[in-house]
Amino acid sequence: MEKLKTRKEQNVKDCWDLTQIIKDEKEFNNLVKIVTDCNQKIVNLKGHIVDSLKDYLALSEKESRAYEKLILYAKLQFDEDTSNNQNHAKLLEIENLGNEINEKEAFVISELMEKDLDDILVILKKDSELAKYELFFERLFKDKKRVLSEKEEMLVTLANTAFGTPDDAFTSLDVTDALFNPVKVGSKKVPLGHHNYNQFLENPNQEVRKLAFNNYHEYYEKHKNTFGSLLKGNYQELEFYRIVRKYDSALQMALDAIDVTPDVYDNLIEAVTKNLNLNIDFQKLKAKILNNAEYHLYDTYVPVVKIKKKKYTKDQAISLVNKALKVLGKDYLEHFNQIFANHTVDFYPNIGKETGAYQWGCFDSESYVLLNFNGTFDSVSTLAHELGHAVHSMYSKENNDYLYHSYELFVAEIASTVNETLLSFYMLDHAQEKKEKIYYLCEFLDKVKATIFRQTMFSEFEKIMSEKMQQKECLTEELMSQTYYKLNQKYFGDSVIIDDKIRYEWMRISHFYRPFYVYQYATGLISALCIVSNLLNDKNYQEKYLNFLKGGSSKNVLDLLKDIDIDLTTKKPFTIAFDLIKEKFDELQKLIKEGEYNE
Repeated sequence: MEKLKTRKEQNVKDCWDLTQIIKDEKEFNNLVKIVTDCNQKIVNLKGHIVDSLKDYLALSEKESRAYEKLILYAKLQFDEDTSNNQNHAKLLEIENLGNEINEKEAFVISELMEKDLDDILVILKKDSELAKYELFFERLFKDKKRVLSEKEEMLVTLANTAFGTPDDAFTSLDVTDALFNPVKVGSKKVPLGHHNYNQFLENPNQEVRKLAFNNYHEYYEKHKNTFGSLLKGNYQELEFYRIVRKYDSALQMALDAIDVTPDVYDNLIEAVTKNLNLNIDFQKLKAKILNNAEYHLYDTYVPVVKIKKKKYTKDQAISLVNKALKVLGKDYLEHFNQIFANHTVDFYPNIGKETGAYQWGCFDSESYVLLNFNGTFDSVSTLAHELGHAVHSMYSKENNDYLYHSYELFVAEIASTVNETLLSFYMLDHAQEKKEKIYYLCEFLDKVKATIFRQTMFSEFEKIMSEKMQQKECLTEELMSQTYYKLNQKYFGDSVIIDDKIRYEWMRISHFYRPFYVYQYATGLISALCIVSNLLNDKNYQEKYLNFLKGGSSKNVLDLLKDIDIDLTTKKPFTIAFDLIKEKFDELQKLIKEGEYNE
């Protein structure tokens, strides 16, 4: 494991070029001026928003597009090195600007809601340039009953400005200030961090895995009360908004925001619960192959067969993913490779860099991708995943007006996991030896464990915590930790030893600060498995899938999926997905015979 470089030590060719968003300080300040000028002009329209609707909409778009460039630039620059105080200050400056805008413009929605939707539609029909706003206003007025008076909306906006501290503090505690005890590997003490924790869990030495697992979670145990207070604060914020917006539950509020019906969430948990035996049987099979005296949670990540682990260079990774995605067609691959030509991918980890991986961009920028590439196959898969988001964004921006170019997170996780799945199946199909086939079948089933079973477990945790908050139960660290421990018992059954320190794992899950987000990973892979099955069996499905990527937010998310023959309000796609998972598990079982595990 190589020592992390500083940001300055990174090769500029391996870093993204943020000057394509904002080239210099002069442009940065000019964008700030555009935002503040538009904001003042909008404020001047107070009392006349409906009468000046065309002017307001033009100003609002200009303001939003300028602000989106500013926040994108500031956040990406900060994430390069979260210890850089100057970049942090710039990010806070732009976040404060956004809060100020929201406060000053809190009157807009209330003023619009004084009218009925039909009144607005009459105005739109009188001007052909405004016709595109019809769907926008239909969505806006859907929640008219939840909009408060101008003064009340101002108070909510002010509260929103004050909120956000739990998430910010979590980032500081989990990323910037996090220090883990090193792991002894042989005679050496190797530094432990977010960037290499998973590598330790794949170490063939069980004692190394155990030490990494314990050292990693000891940090969270040491700060358990602080993490507990932060997540409790996050659920208090969520409950505040639920009450203010008059929802029956926080889950309903989250789903209603994107017009997803509760039966989708229920179908997911029901289907996963019904098929827990697949994960439990898979873990039992892995335990049998590994043949250790004990099989712990920290053993579930280690490969069960020994194959020569290839280290991929950046170029090799890109080439491999190109081959795996060939079924998506020439146009898709041209978009995929354009992202690298644009120099908008930040490849390698460095000291202080944001952990994990993500894709982000705006209507007036390229698609930017943050990676922490380390040459493993897992990091190649992550590249495929994040570039799936990026290509999705490119198609969406090319085929939609600004109003409808951004797509919901619900469909975002589909495009990314389609790529991951195609890569997994490509590696399996091109494996030359039996052990390779076993390896890639396990890799796929491990991904299912991580993306469907694990994320659904997270989703249950969120649902339980939000319900307890609504029922006015005290969300103590002990309650959260014990709930999380019991969920691990449910999802793993008797297949593994449920180590006590796993009770602290919830403390490191950053997505819990984006309430009811993680279920979309699971529904995303469920949908992706249906899509991949169709792509591999129907040559005409490619065009249908690309049209889905071009959809943006021009339709409801469930309708976008129905256009590609996936209806998550029914049980059919869940059945198709789990049948495919079972097929791969059965294939694995056939390849493995007693005494041949490490042949």
